[in-house]
Amino acid sequence: IDPSKKRELRQQEIMEVFRQELKNIKDAKVIMQDLSMRAFSASRGFPVELSLRGPDWERLGEYSTLLMHKLEETGLVTDLDSDYHVGKPEIHIVPDREKAMIRGVSIRSISEAISSMIGGVLSGKYSSGGHRYNVRVRLEPDQRGSAEQINNLFVRNNRSELIRLSDVVRIEETSTLQQVSRFDRERSIAIHANLKSGKSQADALEAAKKIASEILPPDYHLITIGNAQSFQESSRQLMFALLLGIVVAYMVLASQFNSFIHPVTVLLALPFSVSGALLGLWLTGKSLNVYSFIGLILLMGIVKKNSILLVEFTNQLRERGKGVREALLEACPVRLRPILMTSVATVAAAVPPALAIGPGAETRIPMAVTVIGGVVVSTVLTLFIVPCAYSLLSHIERKRADKDNVT
Repeated sequence: IDPSKKRELRQQEIMEVFRQELKNIKDAKVIMQDLSMRAFSASRGFPVELSLRGPDWERLGEYSTLLMHKLEETGLVTDLDSDYHVGKPEIHIVPDREKAMIRGVSIRSISEAISSMIGGVLSGKYSSGGHRYNVRVRLEPDQRGSAEQINNLFVRNNRSELIRLSDVVRIEETSTLQQVSRFDRERSIAIHANLKSGKSQADALEAAKKIASEILPPDYHLITIGNAQSFQESSRQLMFALLLGIVVAYMVLASQFNSFIHPVTVLLALPFSVSGALLGLWLTGKSLNVYSFIGLILLMGIVKKNSILLVEFTNQLRERGKGVREALLEACPVRLRPILMTSVATVAAAVPPALAIGPGAETRIPMAVTVIGGVVVSTVLTLFIVPCAYSLLSHIERKRADKDNVT
């Protein structure tokens, strides 16, 4: 329990504490990772995962370093890292053909000598315990571990003379990549990061794309992978489901009321539910994520019932011969009780998930808060907005009916 906050620290807060403490370790780069996020994809499991692709490795490395530097300056991400790591030592043995020709040494002899001494030569096999083992002859480890030791090797020329290897080759020691990654047949460098506290995943991905468009030439491009890609795909699919649900709801209501105008009155509750959901998320400090978006879709089916109760009963009263104003003045008080009963029951059912703690609470709380905020605000505003809209739209309906009668 944190004595200053007088409560148990959340996971993100604990990660931040460890970040600050582990920074004191000299020459150490510490990356925090939420392993639970790996369940959503087969990648590393960071909320920000990007793939920088292009034809040239050296330029890819330069662009990845520049992209990471500019992305870190935005203040949206932390634990920024990539799989582009240079530093593994590598020795290049380059034959000097002119010197080798003068001394009568062939390139083949040089390669065979190095291969035999360093890599080894298969000289036989032996069996033991029912298994057969290869016998490989080569230099001892302490005789082949450095460039100087390779220079001291000897190779025979065409006159069977021993020639020191340093007289016919040039040894270059360089740093090379630990691995070469490809994605969709393109050379790729993966960049991953965590979000800073209170920052949006969508904002971080948008900032990365904007930076990439400014610094990358035409042959190089940046795409989202892993959790970032799943987030964008889920957002598009959920938005499509939301719009499709509204269209289907309008079609069903139009057939039920036998009118193109009354469904509009019913669906006026939807914008208020969205504003209420966003207000609830803002007040509780939750983000608009996949779970809260599912709560928004759930709201689309819940909040329409208030308008349906009111519009349906008002239509029944008008069919009995009452005017629009008289029907609304009678319908609103009568339908107030069932509207409040159903709304209170919905909010009461969502309160326990909204107060949930423990494993999995991060998935239940945003959804429940979205439902509570949307239902409360839409219920209050629906009682005022829907009757007013019904009264205004009834004039359009009356004019259209008069026009049809004249025709």
